[in-house]
Amino acid sequence: MRSYLPAVLLVLTTFVAANAGIPAGKAVISGHAPGYEGRELVFNYYSDLITYTEVEFLRAAVDSAGEFSAVTPEISEPVYIFSFSDAHYLYLHVEPGMEYRVVLPGYEPRSRRDALNPYYEGIPTHIAVVNHDDNELNALIRDFDEFYEALFGEVFAKLSSQRDSDLLDSVRVVAESRFEGSGHEWFDDYRRYKMAFFKIMSRMETARSISDAYFRDSPVLCGNIAYMELFNQVYNNYFLFFGRTARGSSIFEDINRYASLSRLRSTLESDMVLGADRLLELVILKGLHDSFYGSDFSRSALLRVLDSFESSTDFPGHAEIAGNIREKTTRLMTGFHPPHFELKNSDGEITDLSAYKGEFVYLNFCTAVSYSCLSEYDLMQRLDKLYGEHLRIVTIFIGESFEAMDRFLQTNDYNWDFLFYGNQPSVLRDYDIRVFPTYYFIDRDGKLLMSPAPRPSEDFERYLVRTLRREGVIR
Repeated sequence: MRSYLPAVLLVLTTFVAANAGIPAGKAVISGHAPGYEGRELVFNYYSDLITYTEVEFLRAAVDSAGEFSAVTPEISEPVYIFSFSDAHYLYLHVEPGMEYRVVLPGYEPRSRRDALNPYYEGIPTHIAVVNHDDNELNALIRDFDEFYEALFGEVFAKLSSQRDSDLLDSVRVVAESRFEGSGHEWFDDYRRYKMAFFKIMSRMETARSISDAYFRDSPVLCGNIAYMELFNQVYNNYFLFFGRTARGSSIFEDINRYASLSRLRSTLESDMVLGADRLLELVILKGLHDSFYGSDFSRSALLRVLDSFESSTDFPGHAEIAGNIREKTTRLMTGFHPPHFELKNSDGEITDLSAYKGEFVYLNFCTAVSYSCLSEYDLMQRLDKLYGEHLRIVTIFIGESFEAMDRFLQTNDYNWDFLFYGNQPSVLRDYDIRVFPTYYFIDRDGKLLMSPAPRPSEDFERYLVRTLRREGVIR
């Protein structure tokens, strides 16, 4: 999870929903966004905090005066939302029944260097409450995070090297004196689990003792980012850890030989620290997720166990996490659907990946400033002329702005589809883009045929012709 840095002040006023007529279970976000005139703000949230799957939360069009307003979907608890706003990464905790009036910092485009960095997200900017309501959630978190970040200096160094329990007690006393009595239950859980995370990172407590004290007999708080941050640390690669013990040694056969959820569950139930069913299931999900990224478990067996879990769990939220794990771990595997995207085309209209279903797609990620990309454009133009009847070439354009893509197309005679990545920069992470250009070949069912695919200069045409002949499209 992104660490919270000192806030860059944004003007935000909140009002109690009862005074504003806000629909039950929703919130209103409105405000002024200088420099964003004619643009659209997109806020996302994480649908779960194991896979960190990003899902759109709301969109808000900014008018010619720089004003915008939007009503959120219905929510039942605080939700962490964020927006990739070119040079800024804006984030806010939104509670049901609140109205937020926001003034964003002036629009600032990314530098060319940052625009070409697939992992650059922007300057973290916490939207701050300024009507001095000390019990408003964002104000509480901002103040606590400033205190918390300061701990990871001299205090953290002393605790890590000296294991000074008296110093840890003094830190706890200071934290409690400053932040107890907020009256905000979600925030109280947030700071409690943040402080537990500090304990384990400073090696003052073991993962096992933290598990026993903070998880076994405690409520499962899947929507609290601090709870899940600690959970992910404590149960990281849990299958490997428990599999090295006498009680857990059968876990490798449970998965690799039998692909059996029931056997896996029975093995894990012998670890009493896991407690009730909901926590046990969450640990299973975390273990399955982590195991996809190692070499100790068969991927096909993990997928079978995951499918069994998704169809049998009694917790709806857990079924969603299982689905997210499947999508995340298979998204670039041949034979599976690639990550979904919704990006602006050259006409400024939103185009999503499903629009190309029924066609072969040569998807590529390119820029206008990379020689490697530029050298492939003419070869793609040739492919488009020869096979355009059977193949859709789609370029996801990475540049400083939508206008930069427009200028590029105005000066070049390329007739295939260009999509601008800017309203969904996470598409670069989703497709694991590390170099430009990168290519993928997608079949008519919308599944990956080649991942990644060769460049045009690497004789992609030969693979294309072979595929079209095999499918009976050409002779």
